[in-house]
Amino acid sequence: MSEPAPAIDATCPVASVTAFDMEMASQSDDLETLARHMDRSSVGALVVGGHEGATSIVTERDIVRAVANDPAAWAIDVMTRDVVEVASTTPIADAADTMLVAGVRHLLVRREDGALGITSIRDLLGPLLDSVD
Repeated sequence: MSEPAPAIDATCPVASVTAFDMEMASQSDDLETLARHMDRSSVGALVVGGHEGATSIVTERDIVRAVANDPAAWAIDVMTRDVVEVASTTPIADAADTMLVAGVRHLLVRREDGALGITSIRDLLGPLLDSVD
């Protein structure tokens, strides 16, 4: 019989709640394509690959703002270029604090091998609440 997996709490590394198989979008995707992709994948953000390794994201909030102001926009027009990033070893509580200070709901998470993942406040909430109990 195998042992149960250890509980994930606020002291665990953020990598334990990070998706390293990120959903990707293209800078040339229109808003409808972005929204359909998010809906189909049940995610709140898509990573948009850029030139020279630069990475951006498009979030649900970006799409809502664009639909309200410029419904003909493309991913390149609405993507967040200055994405907040933390190391994969960052404790979940510290990652949540980083989100709060930066006013964001998604973080890029970089592993030591350079691989990128993404996590959201939704991913962090369970472990944070479990730490309070």
